[in-house]
Amino acid sequence: MGNKIEFIRSISKLAPVAFGAVDLYKDQLICSSGLAEKQLGYTKEELVYHSKNNFESIIHPDDLLESELAIKKLMESKAGEIVESTFRVKRSDGKYLCLFVRDLVFEWDEEDKPLKYATVVQDITEVMELEKELAKKVKAPDDIALKNAHELRGPVATILGLVDLMKKENFKTEYNEKIFHHLEKTVKKLDEVIHDINNLSYA
Repeated sequence: MGNKIEFIRSISKLAPVAFGAVDLYKDQLICSSGLAEKQLGYTKEELVYHSKNNFESIIHPDDLLESELAIKKLMESKAGEIVESTFRVKRSDGKYLCLFVRDLVFEWDEEDKPLKYATVVQDITEVMELEKELAKKVKAPDDIALKNAHELRGPVATILGLVDLMKKENFKTEYNEKIFHHLEKTVKKLDEVIHDINNLSYA
């Protein structure tokens, strides 16, 4: 038995995820592998304190509903059913980590109501930040296309109209100066828009 416990402890130290167990009715953390404390910067006593009411005191306000739904699913889960959720948790320094959580009930009472559950927590903050950065990169071509469609179409259409006018046989010479003035103004505007698009592309 002792070897098995040591083996489990070794695995928990090697794994890049935090392990723990929570008592649903005492409403608090009852054991932890220690990694969560290191990641969040809390002492074991502080983490146990924050675990009351399903860690509500340190979960990001916008993610409380996600946490509540996870607990609801856990209370209704069957044996062997894993409940997954993702939410942000505040560190001791006030910054937030984005955590991917997997919970599994391992103890029930005589009426088959969940008593305790095991939890595995993975810090996915960097992954989420990379995903946001990638989303920005993907969105950039869409912004460029939108700028092309709405801001280039007008100036280009004006140039084409002026050129078409100059091709007409009844084109009056006295209007040349005005038309070329408008043409120059339009081309300059087009150049400014293209300049803006280039800046957007390399931002």
